[in-house]
Amino acid sequence: MSGYRRVAPLNRRSFLRGMGAIAAVGGLTACSSAAPLAGRSEYTITVGHPSQSDHFHVASFNHFKDLVEERSSGRIAVRFYPDGIFGGDRETIESVQMRYLQLGFSPSSSVAAFVPQMSIWDVPFLFDSLEHAYATLDSPFGQRILAETREFNMLGLGYWDNGFRHLSTRATKVESLADLRGLSVRVLENPVHIRAWRSVGANPTPMAFGEVYVGLQQGTIDAQENALPNIETARFYEVQRYVMLTQHIYGPQPFYINTDFFEDLPEDLQEVVVSSELDARQVCRDRSQGADEQATRTISESGSEIVELTPDQRAEFAEPMQEGAEAYLRGVVGEELIDELHDVVREYA
Repeated sequence: MSGYRRVAPLNRRSFLRGMGAIAAVGGLTACSSAAPLAGRSEYTITVGHPSQSDHFHVASFNHFKDLVEERSSGRIAVRFYPDGIFGGDRETIESVQMRYLQLGFSPSSSVAAFVPQMSIWDVPFLFDSLEHAYATLDSPFGQRILAETREFNMLGLGYWDNGFRHLSTRATKVESLADLRGLSVRVLENPVHIRAWRSVGANPTPMAFGEVYVGLQQGTIDAQENALPNIETARFYEVQRYVMLTQHIYGPQPFYINTDFFEDLPEDLQEVVVSSELDARQVCRDRSQGADEQATRTISESGSEIVELTPDQRAEFAEPMQEGAEAYLRGVVGEELIDELHDVVREYA
């Protein structure tokens, strides 16, 4: 690909952390089963991810890794480091842009800080089911949004799954808008999410994921919202009483590779990466659904109450949250794109 590509400036803290981690991984070969291939591989893909080792994202990516190494006959070695060794999502994205890492997969809400069009997936209550979300994301419209990553030196290959986000609370069972008023809810540092929660009278509180457990435990926050597997692996069920299955936002995970690295690969190895991502994407989606079921069992067995909302209750939340989010987004991506989004969502419902 030719032409000018925008790369977001890498801040000094991210740069130092990324370079320090990359220097350190030489001594961490035990963490990566790709290490034995390194001596005979022609290319190495180094990948970092903030998920904990027992998260379904890690198992899904290990499947991608195995496919790439097998299909390339060892010409590509993949070194994968979970548990945030390279930092969080922002550091991962910046490192892939600068080619310190070659590949990453991050929540669309994080990618939106670099690719504004990606923020449309943060509109609350877009999808009725996972199948509805997959059909929309895999549509020509969804692929067009994914292709916007190319302007930032990243080639988007597909959308991996991160499930629906749900609300959990320390002490308040939330079944109506009145229950949300004044509730301090930990949210992502994302303006779309913040405006959506403000629109229903909650007090959205951006906070790093690693601080949420203590925040709930000490009462700094009343609630948080996340995918069920994240609630399970972070053990939030130990410091919360209710989990409302609000299903308010579906969070896709764009899977992206540094454009220059990809274009340096021979055509047959490009095909290996593309085909392996496609097969591993389906594995990720299958594992996501299983992870939701397992997380629901774990949370229920812990003593936290799972609260099923009726369609009418969800509709009561949906209207103001959508209005609040879209009032902001129309100024970011334009009215036309938001209108097109709703047309496509209706088409694939």
